[in-house]
Amino acid sequence: MKKVNFDELKSIQRKVAKEVLTDDTIKPENIKLVAGFDVAYAKDKAVCACAVMDIKEMKVVERKHIVTKIPMNYVPGFLAFREGPPIAQLFYELEADPDVLLIDGHGIAHPQKCGTASFVGVEVAKPTIGIAKGLLFGEVKDDKIMNGEEIIGALVKTKEHAKPLYISAGHMISLETAIDLVKKLVVPPHKMPEPLHVAHRIADKTAQELKK
Repeated sequence: MKKVNFDELKSIQRKVAKEVLTDDTIKPENIKLVAGFDVAYAKDKAVCACAVMDIKEMKVVERKHIVTKIPMNYVPGFLAFREGPPIAQLFYELEADPDVLLIDGHGIAHPQKCGTASFVGVEVAKPTIGIAKGLLFGEVKDDKIMNGEEIIGALVKTKEHAKPLYISAGHMISLETAIDLVKKLVVPPHKMPEPLHVAHRIADKTAQELKK
């Protein structure tokens, strides 16, 4: 892998962040198809998987995955450059046209306000939600992720006796709608919203097979 210029990557993130919208561009009642994206790894390969769910029927209508080279090593704060390209590539290969994308990563709860969910959202011009398992940036106050006085995300408990999810708006959606949608899509006993849960299973299974 070629040497990475992190100042250049930060500059790209700041530029993308200026295009991010954190207001709803689709009415919640009009959301029908929601896609979850997850990336797993096997040796030098990235496995990106997607599950598209019709949330009116709570039924998965499309499953798809791709195997690509890993664009760069993992560096905290720069996950978008590692997982964003395969996610965008897979999105463009879908037959379905999802209304909202769920991304395993952060949205604006990020040092440059440009986590993977925001990065992908701007790239594909779709509403995106960042769903992470831990805090990358900001501080937690009363289940809200704060950057000074600004609310940039929230902690959402979706399963009893389990750690909360860290939710943030990615692009073209409000935090309130993001939280409501995530809660709506959790199917007990799973912790993750169902499209993301199914995508994770596909990615993980494919990666395990590649490791054999």
